[in-house]
Amino acid sequence: MAEKGQENSRQTPEDVVIRAALAEDARIVNKFFDAMGAESRALFNRTDYQRKWMLKYCDRPDPAHRYWLAVSGGKMLGFIFFSDWNTTLPVLGIGVRDDLWGMHLGSRLMDFGIEQVKLAGKGGIRLTTHIANLRGQMLYEKKGFRCMGQYTNGLEVFYLLWFKDEKALSSDGADRQA
Repeated sequence: MAEKGQENSRQTPEDVVIRAALAEDARIVNKFFDAMGAESRALFNRTDYQRKWMLKYCDRPDPAHRYWLAVSGGKMLGFIFFSDWNTTLPVLGIGVRDDLWGMHLGSRLMDFGIEQVKLAGKGGIRLTTHIANLRGQMLYEKKGFRCMGQYTNGLEVFYLLWFKDEKALSSDGADRQA
């Protein structure tokens, strides 16, 4: 049992707002990525490409992408984005500040992102993750994603969340006629 005063020590701040990324967010985006720990860099942002793509989107939004930030007190706590937004199955990416892991912010961002994709009338969501990202894989599976297999490079796993006629996927991942 937690001691008095510690029961809220592992919870996401209550004033977190999830909102669209804006041009003026460059400073908080850079601070977020500057603070990223070694595990996050290794599993998610090896060449700093996530920062570069997010800053590019903030500067010039395009119809093929969507970025949302979780912010509190002027700080970026996490984000969720979709590439290939103009397709039936956009590609999801998500990141949470290392010091907030275990506080359910990733779950909250996933719920928000899934809802946005459903509201847009998409068929589902696809994603890849590093094979060693067990924390992420547990979250994806908890949210209903199915592991469809490992890429031939041996480093990434492919996940799919299907909204339309989820029974249409057979156990081996192949589509079948209803």
